[in-house]
Parts: sequence; structure tokens; C-alpha cells
Amino acid sequence: MHLFETKDGDRWVCITCAEEKKEIIEENGWEWILDRDDMVLRCFLCGHPDYDFDD
Repeated sequence: MHLFETKDGDRWVCITCAEEKKEIIEENGWEWILDRDDMVLRCFLCGHPDYDFDD
């Protein structure tokens, strides 16, 4: 999960959305802060974690 600094506060973005929405992220001037592997975190854009593991 990537943490971005935005004008509206810090936002977590999953790996998939970071790639798919790369242009939007750059247009809005979001700045990357750090990455974290944590299944509790949810993406601001899609609401999902980085990876879904089947039980």
C-alpha cells in the first residue's frame, strides 16, 4: 500500500490503483510518502487491500 500526501490529507492507495490511476495522481500533485505491507489498510480509491487472500 502506498501513502500519498494530498491537499485533503494523507491517503492510502493500493498497488493496483496506483498503476491504473497514475495520471490522475500526477495531475493532482499527490506526493508519495512511503509504502507499507499491512492487510488492515484499505485503498482510498477502491476500498480494497493490496491483495485478497482466499481462506
